[in-house]
Amino acid sequence: MDLKLTEEEKLIKDTAAQFVDRELVAREGAYLRQARPFLPPGDPVRRALEPGIRDELVRRARQIGLWTLELPQPMGGAALGAVARVLIHREFGRTVIPFRPVAIPAFMYETAYGERLADGSLSLALAFDEAHKTGELSRLRTLYRQEADGCTLRDSSISVSNGRADLFLFPAREQGTQRLGLFAIERESPGLSVSDEVDLTTDATVARLTLRQCKIPNEQLVGYEYEAGALIAMEQLHMAARALGIATRCLAASIEHARNRVTFGWRLSERQAIQWMLADLSIELRTSTWLTLESAWRADHELPYFEEAALAKKRAVKMAFHAADIAIQVHGGYGVCKEFPFEAFYRETRLMRLLYGREGELDRARGERFISAE
Repeated sequence: MDLKLTEEEKLIKDTAAQFVDRELVAREGAYLRQARPFLPPGDPVRRALEPGIRDELVRRARQIGLWTLELPQPMGGAALGAVARVLIHREFGRTVIPFRPVAIPAFMYETAYGERLADGSLSLALAFDEAHKTGELSRLRTLYRQEADGCTLRDSSISVSNGRADLFLFPAREQGTQRLGLFAIERESPGLSVSDEVDLTTDATVARLTLRQCKIPNEQLVGYEYEAGALIAMEQLHMAARALGIATRCLAASIEHARNRVTFGWRLSERQAIQWMLADLSIELRTSTWLTLESAWRADHELPYFEEAALAKKRAVKMAFHAADIAIQVHGGYGVCKEFPFEAFYRETRLMRLLYGREGELDRARGERFISAE
């Protein structure tokens, strides 16, 4: 296994890093600045990019190939490999600005929705709520029945993180055979409703997707077991990559602050406790990086990578959560100020630990494999 980056991958990484530094990190001050010194009682106001700024960022990201990363070449894309996508998501993870490339699986461009997904007129969300606990769909309870004129989905209700999407990818198991089917369901489909959107954090929302006597045309059955598993694995890889970016930013900022901050006649960087915290974090960051790159490399070489992606996500996200905690400690009172990114990183990584495989469930599944192995 050779994890040395190719010249093309180095160029992609550098391009993404320059875009993040110039277009995103440079806007953080204005984005994080509060209108008033003290927040009023009650829930904080949700933060969001201004529509005009977001449209301009999308336009610039499209120009340099950093928006729809799996867009096939016939549609004007580069169809980047898993390692290249990991490198890009890692760079975007260095900023708290809620802007990142859209994750649309390559097989969706071959459907009737392909052109609209490619030009951005149609948005896509994953309705994989039942995968968040275990990181897989073996316990999927939603069933469907295939008939000559379409597939009927059993009534169900799940949580979705992007309730305003135009199209949802929804997994279900066939009644009787238990074969998994992956459906593309339009927001306006009869029997589908999205309601009860609430703030999950100041930067994210969650809504309730409900199916009631929902019947889907057979052509909207767009995938099966492998496609659903690959989607989960890629989401895990993207989370791991973003976690690497968050940890990189936290470590670099903590080192810089420790070198400059003087307390009781000593710089923080001269205190052994701070040195050990940052040294241990740098080791955790490096090991998580190799786990993530190994999984992406296996995906590019058409080797099994689902288990490796789950392990990389578990290790990297937990490490990033620890990195945000260390950054808050090193920065002291500044660390919890909303004008600094660390409290937002802390909240984001805490949420990421609950998505696409919780640590306890992943550990249990791994332990069962060890015990059952001959």
